[in-house]
Amino acid sequence: MSKGENQKLKLYYLYKIMVSLTDEEHSITIEEVIQQLEMRGISAERKSLYRDFETLTNDMGLDIIKI
Repeated sequence: MSKGENQKLKLYYLYKIMVSLTDEEHSITIEEVIQQLEMRGISAERKSLYRDFETLTNDMGLDIIKI
């Protein structure tokens, strides 16, 4: 799978990262999110991740709390 194809899965992997690595007692920094995505062959910038978090919250119903 090429890097571009992985980019298409960014929201999916972001969802999986948030569900598997965070909960009410465990948070993750934006830098850790970027590292997790890079491990999956996906590049991400802070600004795009904030938009992605909005999509996950508004369109997919994921409860994301920003600190």
